[in-house]
Amino acid sequence: MTKRRLFTRLGVVGTLLAGALVVAFASPAQSIEASLSATNSSSWQTNASVQGIAVAAGKAYAGGRFTSVRPPGAAAGTGEVGQAYLAAFDATTGALITAFNPVLNGQVYAVAASADGSRIFVGGDFTTVNGQTRNRIAAFDTATGALVANWKPSVSYRVKTIAVSGTTVYFGGSFGLVNNLTRNRLAAVTTDTGTLLPWAPSVNGDVYAVDAADDASKVYAGGQFSTVNGTNQNTVTSLDPVSGAVLPFPGSSAVPPPNGSCTTRVKSIDASGDTVYFGNGGDGGGCFDGTWAVDIATNTLKWKNQCLGATEAVKVVNGWLYKGSHAHDCANQGAGGFPQGFDYRFLLSEKLTDGSLGPWYPNTDADPNSVTNVGPLAFATGGNDLWAGGDFLHVNGVAQQGLTHFTNAVPGAAPAKPAKLLPYSVQPGVVEIHFPTVVDNDDSTLTYRLLKGFSNTTIATWTAKSTPWDRPWLSYTDTSSAPGESTNYRVEVTDGSTTIRGNYSDPITVASTASTAYDQIVNADGPQAYWRLGEAAGTTTSVDASGQSNNGTFTGVTLGGAGAIAGNTAMTTSTTTGRMVGEKGYSFPQQFTVEAWVKQSGVGRGGRIIGFGNGKTQSSAINDRMLYMRTNGSIVFGVNDGAQRTLTSPSGKNDGLWHHVVGTFDNGMMKLYVDGVLSGSSLVGQASLYYGWWRVGYDQTSSWSGGGATQTGMGIDEAAVYPYALTPVQVQNHYAAK
Repeated sequence: MTKRRLFTRLGVVGTLLAGALVVAFASPAQSIEASLSATNSSSWQTNASVQGIAVAAGKAYAGGRFTSVRPPGAAAGTGEVGQAYLAAFDATTGALITAFNPVLNGQVYAVAASADGSRIFVGGDFTTVNGQTRNRIAAFDTATGALVANWKPSVSYRVKTIAVSGTTVYFGGSFGLVNNLTRNRLAAVTTDTGTLLPWAPSVNGDVYAVDAADDASKVYAGGQFSTVNGTNQNTVTSLDPVSGAVLPFPGSSAVPPPNGSCTTRVKSIDASGDTVYFGNGGDGGGCFDGTWAVDIATNTLKWKNQCLGATEAVKVVNGWLYKGSHAHDCANQGAGGFPQGFDYRFLLSEKLTDGSLGPWYPNTDADPNSVTNVGPLAFATGGNDLWAGGDFLHVNGVAQQGLTHFTNAVPGAAPAKPAKLLPYSVQPGVVEIHFPTVVDNDDSTLTYRLLKGFSNTTIATWTAKSTPWDRPWLSYTDTSSAPGESTNYRVEVTDGSTTIRGNYSDPITVASTASTAYDQIVNADGPQAYWRLGEAAGTTTSVDASGQSNNGTFTGVTLGGAGAIAGNTAMTTSTTTGRMVGEKGYSFPQQFTVEAWVKQSGVGRGGRIIGFGNGKTQSSAINDRMLYMRTNGSIVFGVNDGAQRTLTSPSGKNDGLWHHVVGTFDNGMMKLYVDGVLSGSSLVGQASLYYGWWRVGYDQTSSWSGGGATQTGMGIDEAAVYPYALTPVQVQNHYAAK
């Protein structure tokens, strides 16, 4: 028989018993699960920040702090064309439109287009355009590129944001006067002649974003203010589009009020269809930086995503909300993504229905020498694409400054190349294969095929979901080969358009007799990391014997002592903080096994054996998923699901003998095994969501029940971590192989 397994954060999706050919779980995934490819298209670059973009009449207009532009691929200072503060690019090719070369004397913050695309409106700090007076706001004809002669409202200070609705141009910023009439940071003029309208909400702080509902029923504004028309409005308001009156806005309760450590402000708004979407940026640790959505008809809240990392831009494109930010904790308060410490993600997508993260994973950086230093700052779409501008220097790891462009062109990004397989055969006629899934930057669900031999015969097929921060493993047991037969395997993965094959495994000879080698039996069960800890005295690096390249670093240990397994030595903690820490970090594993052999002697001695923590070179502030020994010699398995959950074995294991200890966790089901025997089990909640490292030996346990025992002199051997819960039979087999 053959069997295959898919281990994911949702548990074992399926175990299928069949013949040599295994039917796929589902049809192959279609390329570009997101509505845009994660591979950016060619476009010119800028030499400094882009702060506003609009697409109109086949052109993308970008405004900002830049003073020159250059071709794609050109290094800074190479091929530069002088074009300050405002430039136009072909919306399809990304090439500079040299015929549009306005001369402004100050930076641009906002660019917006009329509904028919015949005009663009720009706002900023400038006071002249092409030698003519234009105080902070101006209009251009998109057909000719000419400055519109009879459109010239005069604004007293910075225009930060512009929105066009029908025949009205709404704008906001830091000004107090328009045409020498009072307009406190919000105003409206006509699209045709720029005639100032009576719409005059009075705002007590700068306005960063404004947009109007598609049906023109409401105008929304956000920024650094607390009152509008004398009424309390915490950074966001909903306004009547004609009178400027403040409208009831129950959904604005999504924004927490300022306090001594946190002030969050609405920085971006996009009204699309029946919903308006907001992006916030906060200025304190853990301050609300996320996105939220409101039903336009009722102004009630639809959803809120509390991903941390200030959101600077939001834009709806083809059924997804695209988000520009410097996100660094999207597991915060159930945000549904990666944890603090994983990475900074500057580009993300979210589902329109609930705000959960979508399958789109391109990335930029942020220019550390820029004024803003935040990454993407502005988005625009021509309907089926996304232009992104900001202060970044790279896109998808390639130099591209200030401006980039994403389309829905097929095939999109390709899946990453699968790893070379490491099959093991420790039972007659049986080959075990375990491998991690890969990431495709615009498809989270991919199809995998396991191919056997140089004939590349498909023997198993899976569909599996993966993200850059959560890559489940796939597993297959092949019983179709005769004992003594030599064969090999490889994996191919497809997104429905592009198929990528991994390298062939080294040839493997199928076992004729059962192996008794401990390391072979462990590796056959697919550890994610396996530290035998048998290095010679004086060694500083522990080699990962699993083949997954997660080597570790020793601190405060003695090597070379007698081990639990014949022929291999062990690690002994020679200080109270003796440990070995793996170099690879992981995001909140919800399926795992921790395993080791431990020996401790003496009343009152114990210590931490193996576990997970958020400290790599220092003690962890957060740690769980661990095995430790209490002073009475009991073995404890601990997981934190919001409370410290523990399973505890009988005492007396600090008797100077080697003991095999295993903790397994399968989406809430935790089990503890000692010397091959189940010592306890419990169903708990989701394990803590944080980014961390697997550590062997010391970490903080003093806050845990019975933790904090002196661990000097503790022997630890054959430490392993698995990306799934070992079965009781597997645990017993490991114990029996000592």
